[in-house]
Amino acid sequence: MLKVLFAASLLTLPLFAATGARAQEILGGSLIEALTAIRKPELGGVFTYVGEQNAPRAFADMIARDSKAMKRYTAKLMSDRKVAGGLTAWDHQVCATLVNHYAGAAMPGLKKPDAKRLKALNDCVLTPVMELQDIVTRRSR
Repeated sequence: MLKVLFAASLLTLPLFAATGARAQEILGGSLIEALTAIRKPELGGVFTYVGEQNAPRAFADMIARDSKAMKRYTAKLMSDRKVAGGLTAWDHQVCATLVNHYAGAAMPGLKKPDAKRLKALNDCVLTPVMELQDIVTRRSR
């Protein structure tokens, strides 16, 4: 657990371009938690090149193609909903993107998840929005 927290804290530091002249994007706490939940914190470096406004859609597209990551992420969402009674706005955007992916015509490379997981994603879109710090505080109780 300590290693995961240490890795997550390193990801929040500003990363510099190869020239060292300008800073890249700083990762948000919700993205760090999501990458930790799917057990792929090493992908944080890749997400520094994705704009903050595009990160939820990029993450959703990534886990839509990886069933194990999807299962782990939805388990995290369900746990947060149960403990805190809500999700972050970032998580809402990820869920809405996934629901839209699966509602339309089948996209190449995407396998539709089971009905239980689809219902969980739909329920997540309808849950109240909360700040990440409030969710973390309620988790630790």
